Amino acid sequence: MKLTVTGRQLKITQAMEDHLHQKLSKALKHIDESADVHVALAVVKHRHFAEITLKEKGVTAHSEAETDDLYQAMDQAVEKIEKQVSKHKEKIKSKKIKKNQEEKDKQLDEPSP
Repeated sequence: MKLTVTGRQLKITQAMEDHLHQKLSKALKHIDESADVHVALAVVKHRHFAEITLKEKGVTAHSEAETDDLYQAMDQAVEKIEKQVSKHKEKIKSKKIKKNQEEKDKQLDEPSP
């Protein structure tokens, strides 16, 4: 997983990058190494924003969070992106199961020679 962290009106510290990498690698453990994850962090007065965009072959997911604490915003955005990715994986899995079941049904319906 390629992680890029950008700060808007904010200096990105090593602690922020480490926190994000730890949370994302734990939450997105099923993602390929070829995935591109871009995180944008911003602070406007007392509002902290975290924005995550995940691009993997065939999948693009995006999440945003806004709180009074930057680390809370990062955690919420990670949770949202994790839900989106797991939902997508479930859809793929159910389509494969449905396709396999249809193939089995076709084989059963065909008369034996």
